[in-house]
Amino acid sequence: MDANADDDGTHSELEYPENRQNDVEEDYSEENTDETSISTESTFDLTLPATHSYLGHNLEELRGRTILDDGLYVNLPLLVKQSVMLFPGQTLPMTVFDAQTIDMIRTCIENDRTLGVVCLGYDKMVPIGTTAEIYECMYDPDQGFRLKAKGRQRFKILRVIIQGYDKISARVQVLPEITLGPPFLDERIASLDHMRIHPKNEEDFKKQEKVENLDAVVTPWPAWVYRQYDPLRLSLKIRQRLQFIESKGSSIPEDPSDLSFWVAQNLLLDDNERIVLLNYDCAISRLQREIKYLVEDKIFVCCNCDSYIGRQSHMFPMSKEGPQGTYCNPSGIIHETVTLYHAQGLALSDNPPSINYTWFPGYAWTVATCKNCGDHMGWKFTAVQNNLKPKAFWGLIRKSLKNKEK
Repeated sequence: MDANADDDGTHSELEYPENRQNDVEEDYSEENTDETSISTESTFDLTLPATHSYLGHNLEELRGRTILDDGLYVNLPLLVKQSVMLFPGQTLPMTVFDAQTIDMIRTCIENDRTLGVVCLGYDKMVPIGTTAEIYECMYDPDQGFRLKAKGRQRFKILRVIIQGYDKISARVQVLPEITLGPPFLDERIASLDHMRIHPKNEEDFKKQEKVENLDAVVTPWPAWVYRQYDPLRLSLKIRQRLQFIESKGSSIPEDPSDLSFWVAQNLLLDDNERIVLLNYDCAISRLQREIKYLVEDKIFVCCNCDSYIGRQSHMFPMSKEGPQGTYCNPSGIIHETVTLYHAQGLALSDNPPSINYTWFPGYAWTVATCKNCGDHMGWKFTAVQNNLKPKAFWGLIRKSLKNKEK
């Protein structure tokens, strides 16, 4: 996909307002929105985008897995990207052309295939990041160094080491992921153990509450206080609020830790909120904060001019990894892109739809800009095969949007 906004905010030729003629404005009232048709009539294979096949089918698969010990102090080569924040479990596709970064990646592959990914904020580097393990790669002089990496573990930067132009490493400490058991684990009444179950749904939790109320008799606080720190109960609440996504084909993790990172990756959050979530060392704290994001339907507006674009309930998955994914274009620019089945206030480029380097096989893309200010917002994807459903959807860039409460 050639028509993309650069990391420094510049735009390619297709993105300027004078190069667009087709204004797109859609009525976003509920009566004109058929949400059911998305889930029941979708014929698109959601596993395809997660393979990032646009990078090519000849990438070499690297064997093995690297796990760094919690608390370990280690030197990591850093990949610093503007407004790109990696979470554990997230896939990071890349195309690299500059010699310094290619040398760094080759050195990583020769060792443990692990590098550090940190976000470059408006004025400084964020002091926390995530290790990325390269699992597929291929070098071609014409196409650059193409690779796929997976987010693994959080780390804290202790000292930055600048070794030359665009070659940065850091002394970091690998941060632990603390897992806490049920809140009544240490204070439970042993004679009630035969009544305990592993709750998986609302009905199970109601049965468990009777036992918890008895457990709480010997504690200083009532049972409802402890339930606020139950990771399984928090996970159930999150999953209930994400039914509008899960019902459309996305695979949402059940494990509380995996779920907390999945939500952080897939909700439309600004960089500051993401940094807060990445700093937490426990799934319980992340889930408690994430529930607040899901209480009300959020309004999505243009980050530059506040023009209405859509809302959180318009999100739907076009990938098994969720409604928001990380993709890169032929120039190596990385975009965190959220898919919506409905949007308004956008204008389409007058250029014909293109299937070149499409992130969603079977769909052609057209550059979309804000109708009001002309900023690049993302793309409209249109099916080029008659049997594909949905027939069209929007892929909008996370950093081009911000949310407001309804």
